[in-house]
Amino acid sequence: MERISTGIPEIDKRIQGGFPAGESYLLTGESGTGKTIFGLHFLYNACMEGKKCAMLATEETPEKIVRHGKTVGLDIEPFVESNQLTMIRVLEKRIEGMEDKYANIITNTSDPRNIKYIIPEDIEVVVIDNIGTFSIGEELNVFRDKLDTLIYLFSESKWTSLIIMDETAHELTHRISEYSTSGTIRLMIKENPYTGKMERFIYIPKMRDTEISLEILNYNITGQGIKLSHAKTNK
Repeated sequence: MERISTGIPEIDKRIQGGFPAGESYLLTGESGTGKTIFGLHFLYNACMEGKKCAMLATEETPEKIVRHGKTVGLDIEPFVESNQLTMIRVLEKRIEGMEDKYANIITNTSDPRNIKYIIPEDIEVVVIDNIGTFSIGEELNVFRDKLDTLIYLFSESKWTSLIIMDETAHELTHRISEYSTSGTIRLMIKENPYTGKMERFIYIPKMRDTEISLEILNYNITGQGIKLSHAKTNK
């Protein structure tokens, strides 16, 4: 089975080398857990391996995301300039009230084929940051139908995708996104009972076609991105 690296070697070791290719995976977490940084790891590594990639930015401008990547050692600007990485400006289109043509089309079930106008056909890896934006004001069953359609389209195109969703939207939608995707990674900030300090943790409860441990792992955000540590934690 072909696998696509997460871009974080310590995580790859825990999921048999990376994400099974051609499927969609959910990444959740509250503010400050490093969701966008995780997505940048994934994109940066895929670009380094020569894959064509796309990122749909729903909450920040591409320029801001590029600057953010540089601060953690993940400079994606050369890939953007060479068109190996396509940054899709969903945020601006939402603000301009053009959801019918751009943002809303991402999860629109009326004619899902229109997604081809958003993402280039030769793309292999996709990151959406963040899908929670499109759950606002939606009925739960409608959001689930749209998400299922989106994931079906990605699968038909053989794209490996990382779908980022903020924890608030994830809880408000009763975590139904976990049923649609092939795997879930949760980023958390909570008190470490051994140190009494608030720390960051990663938990992988689901990864299809993969042997996984349910161990909760401690990590830090450094100048080189996300690094797992070996702090003691309760399992």
